[in-house]
Amino acid sequence: MKAMERTFDFNRVVPLQDKMLDTPVQLFNQHLIIHADLALQFCGENRQVFAVFLKQRGKMLLATTDNVTFKATYKPLMLFVKQKNSRGDKSISLQEFFADSPELSHENTQLGFHLSETEPILEISLP
Repeated sequence: MKAMERTFDFNRVVPLQDKMLDTPVQLFNQHLIIHADLALQFCGENRQVFAVFLKQRGKMLLATTDNVTFKATYKPLMLFVKQKNSRGDKSISLQEFFADSPELSHENTQLGFHLSETEPILEISLP
């Protein structure tokens, strides 16, 4: 049995990594990144949220999993909320939405949003 070798190419140019923006909501590598303050206000420590993409409006709606009205109205997907960094920013993979809607822009960008004051629903404008 041959020992596995790790080879390095020190002459190869490594492409620069995109840096995250310092904005409340952004699209980054097909993930929704929500700033810690907004994430705490919206979903607290919940590990899952409901999500639905409204194609005709170009908007995504997110709601906490205890919102039964949202679940009954929209028949949403349930997505995992992960902690992105030590600041408490949250990350939600949107790869399912990109697979179902290839017309969506994959560019890393700042996103517009509105957090409902009456119930925890986060409305996000997608490019």
